[in-house]
Amino acid sequence: MLIFTSCRSQTTIKQQVDTSQSTRLGDGLQPNYNYTVEVPQEWTIRDTTLSGIKLRFLLSPQSLNADHPMGNILIASMEGRNIDEFTTRNMNYLRLNMPGTTILDRGNIETTFKGQWFTYTKTQNGMIRDMINYIIPINGYAYMITCGSNKGTMERYRVIFDKIAKSLKN
Repeated sequence: MLIFTSCRSQTTIKQQVDTSQSTRLGDGLQPNYNYTVEVPQEWTIRDTTLSGIKLRFLLSPQSLNADHPMGNILIASMEGRNIDEFTTRNMNYLRLNMPGTTILDRGNIETTFKGQWFTYTKTQNGMIRDMINYIIPINGYAYMITCGSNKGTMERYRVIFDKIAKSLKN
């Protein structure tokens, strides 16, 4: 689910990592919010909480405003589902609950973890956006990285989006 909205936030350029706490399924702990991702040098990472949900926004520099590439990361419980079930459920949710959404393709992504991705188009504020959602399962949680750019520009940014997703460290 893509969330782009204005909200109270804190800009973070360098991420602090605390690897002393691990998250294990069934231990009652929350997911590891101290994860890191690498973004291109001029991009900005902004962490925020919106309605109790922790989000990380990946914002491109003003020089790319014509295409408006950006992304966000949120973490959700997989509720015991495997990656195939979880990805299918998210695709169906978008198709049924976001008018103007068309699912295009689906595949696998290999990082330190095995995940999946799917691409789609959607209408956002009257504009068509090309989107990709990466779902990376870690210890019973889905780290969902959603990126997008204006219609017809996905191929230009897909390499950047893939690199961001593959850089996830928990």
